[in-house]
Amino acid sequence: MKTEYKSLYEYLGKAAGPDLGKEVAEAAIKAKVYPQRKRIDHFGYTGKVLTYPIEWLDIYFNSKTPRSKHLIG
Repeated sequence: MKTEYKSLYEYLGKAAGPDLGKEVAEAAIKAKVYPQRKRIDHFGYTGKVLTYPIEWLDIYFNSKTPRSKHLIG
């Protein structure tokens, strides 16, 4: 089975912002989860973004209550 990757924008349905992006990237490194890069051309941003395995994002955002607030909006 192929692992599906999503950017934080795709996963959260909104821009994550630099602070959350850095927090997630650091947590991924500590967990030995290696993100992939994806080029996007969006009206608000053009360039490369990091993508993470959806399964890991589920664990990251649902395992800690304070971070779960980012899912609500």
